[in-house]
Amino acid sequence: MPEWSGKRWLHSHEEDHGDVRVYRPADFPFPRSRGRHGFELRDDGTAVEHYSGPDDRPRTRTGRWRAETPDRVRLSFPGERPRETTLEILESSPDRLLVIPRG
Repeated sequence: MPEWSGKRWLHSHEEDHGDVRVYRPADFPFPRSRGRHGFELRDDGTAVEHYSGPDDRPRTRTGRWRAETPDRVRLSFPGERPRETTLEILESSPDRLLVIPRG
């Protein structure tokens, strides 16, 4: 499995540049922020999206992921408001994930 799977990644929006989004492991010492979006790509193909609801309480949404290529991952979230996204992975290390979301 790729090194980015099986881990909870949170958006480090302070480090974003241009279209590139930076994600760090959940145990990273982030500065204070009002909720952080994130995701987990589990080894069994389950995708879990973490986000803040309108009342700032944490929410999760479950879907599926699959690798289209070694550097492209497709996320699918069914339900009332289905959504699909592709993440183009630019860089992956144990403490940082750089992606460009597509769609």
